[in-house]
Amino acid sequence: MTGAVIVLVLIAVVALAVASFFTNMLAAVLVSLGIPVAVLLHALLGTLYAAFAIAGLAIMLALIQTITDTLRLVREAKRTTRRKSQAHARRRAARPDSGRSRIAA
Repeated sequence: MTGAVIVLVLIAVVALAVASFFTNMLAAVLVSLGIPVAVLLHALLGTLYAAFAIAGLAIMLALIQTITDTLRLVREAKRTTRRKSQAHARRRAARPDSGRSRIAA
């Protein structure tokens, strides 16, 4: 079992090194790691458990990516509304304000 863990770590390091040459690093890492991990899981656990383990990992990765993308979009939305309100406040401060009301004008 310890030998399998060492092999998985070595495969992960090699996959990251290979993926650094590609434009979409996430896809390259997943493809590079997917085949050896599937073979090792099949040998250690059997076909059915290996399929469930890979599917569970894929679902977990998709959820993590969705959550991080959503948080990034929320941060960007907050940043733009803050900029808009600051620009509006600057324009209001730069405008000369007379003491008389608009109705009297």
